Amino acid sequence: MRTSFGKTDCQDLKTALSKEWLETNGIGGFASSTIIGANTRRQHGLLVASLKPPVERYVLLSKIEEQVGDAHLSTNLYPGTVYPHGFNIQIEFQLRPWPLFRYVTGDFEIEKTVTLVHGENTVVIGYRNVRSRAPIELRLRPLLACRDYNALTERNDTVNLSVERNERGLSVQPYPGLPRLYFHCRPDAVETKPDWYQRFIYPIEQERGLDFEEDLFTPFELTFRLPAGQTAHLVVSTEGKNGKAEGLLTRERERRSQFDRETDPVRRALIIAADSFIARRGKDNLTVLAGYPWFTDWGRDTMIALPGLTLTTGHYDVARQILQTYAKYCDCGMLPNVFPDAGETPEYNTVDAALWFVVAVWKYWRATGDKDGTRALLPAGRDIIKGYAAGARYDIHADADGLITAGKAGTQLTWMDVKVDGYVPTPRHGKPVEINALWLNALLMLAELEEKVAADVHAAVPLRKEADRVAASFLKAFWFSEGGYLYDVVREDFRDPSVRPNQIFAVSLPYSPLDETQQKHVLEVVTQHLLTPYGLRSLSPQHEKYVGRYAGNRWQRDCAYHQGTVWSWLIGPYCDAYARVHGPGKPQKKEMARLLQPLFAHLEEAGLGSISEIFDGDEPHHPVGCFAQAWSVAEVLRVLDTYLR
Repeated sequence: MRTSFGKTDCQDLKTALSKEWLETNGIGGFASSTIIGANTRRQHGLLVASLKPPVERYVLLSKIEEQVGDAHLSTNLYPGTVYPHGFNIQIEFQLRPWPLFRYVTGDFEIEKTVTLVHGENTVVIGYRNVRSRAPIELRLRPLLACRDYNALTERNDTVNLSVERNERGLSVQPYPGLPRLYFHCRPDAVETKPDWYQRFIYPIEQERGLDFEEDLFTPFELTFRLPAGQTAHLVVSTEGKNGKAEGLLTRERERRSQFDRETDPVRRALIIAADSFIARRGKDNLTVLAGYPWFTDWGRDTMIALPGLTLTTGHYDVARQILQTYAKYCDCGMLPNVFPDAGETPEYNTVDAALWFVVAVWKYWRATGDKDGTRALLPAGRDIIKGYAAGARYDIHADADGLITAGKAGTQLTWMDVKVDGYVPTPRHGKPVEINALWLNALLMLAELEEKVAADVHAAVPLRKEADRVAASFLKAFWFSEGGYLYDVVREDFRDPSVRPNQIFAVSLPYSPLDETQQKHVLEVVTQHLLTPYGLRSLSPQHEKYVGRYAGNRWQRDCAYHQGTVWSWLIGPYCDAYARVHGPGKPQKKEMARLLQPLFAHLEEAGLGSISEIFDGDEPHHPVGCFAQAWSVAEVLRVLDTYLR
């Protein structure tokens, strides 16, 4: 796993703009950009603060214009041009322990670092004069956006550009609804000269068919005179307390040293990435952010990712707290699908999140043996089984055959959940195959927990009896004998023979309703039609609705999202299915290593040190979507630890 990129990468503009770095603060905030500091998307910024952890995220400090004498360190993209050309003097970017940018000319060598502070909306930016012929004059002009991280700023007359100064530094409050932004620093000179920089362009937004131009404002210019060997620090924060850079950096260095105990560079990268998704919800709860740079915490994603993010890494206390967070929101047998970005009431439009919760609780119990912690989660598990059997929101209920049916035309309740302007590209109302595989497992898992945790054998009996009925109904409803695989959705007389990855869960989950021959056939079909180097396609290329590239405007992208796009998290259940069918041994381990190798290599591209949400279905399978996705990282890490260690 390469964490350092040299002159060749930095000075090749196309390459440099394709590699993004990420810093997170554990409360939903982050810092992110490209390895040359040129922002290419609206969510890029040096301080993207979470004002109501982990949501209400605002790009406060977008970037800094930096100049040493006549030499510019920064790089910006404007319509038809790039200016200035700081990337031409950048000779290195380092990812760890935090982003470092190195610039060299005949007159100086300077290192810039960006460090986000855990637990607060604070970024420490350092400039170290490594060498110079004479003391250098470093001029910094902060560029502010102060807007929702999914919006853009236009030049306006409502912004307050006044600057307050005291012994600790400077502060501004451009808009009354946002917190004051503090700049803790000791410059040699301050020039209060507010101005606007106009028409930055963000090419990724342009590719996505979204607005892509922005204006940024600057309240002042800071000047530092640095002899060789000295460092100037700029602490930018929503905290008014005195921000001493040295203490903040020491604290962060100590916190991050926990990762140094892992000697395998790939596993270390995955563990660091896993940590980036864990965030505080409110004051006392923990949750999982589904992906950067735009996802919040989703119930489905959290439960799927939880084993890999926390149990694999031995963070059992974190796992328990996350499960407790979601158990609090269990309502009528359902878990929230998503917590909206502005902190509104959670949305419950998901049929699978609650079932994945039962799976996660069972895996927590299996990993920890924690009876007390698991016992406290059982009421939520019981409510889920009861709610699904009797009936819950969105017409979710057990049908006469015991199988779960959900939704009506126009609803989208499974993980293939796109709905754009009232149109559902992948209608899966009725009885989806993976939902009923999950339902079977939830029944049997809760039965085991009733027996071994609650010590209530009698409570397990009806659960196991119902599981037997569900298993028999599953085979009758879903097995497509002519094709040798499983139907994707069943409703009334309709059977959907589309080859999709959802059937893999009937093989990969601990309890399978299929016999060994059927399991083998399902794996063979999925391998033939859906397996790629980066995960499973969401639809066979032979299907008439297959879309090989995830591109275009919102409508085009949403219609392609589950119609062939590759999902990297599905490599996890695929490997579980492979292991079940082929059994243990050296050949299995060799095949697992082969399957994961492209995703290990992917750690050096796109979102550095992380794994992308999705990839194009067609070769060369370009990474798209979020550049860092929780369940993608979690499943690769889980497979690595389960089968290769």
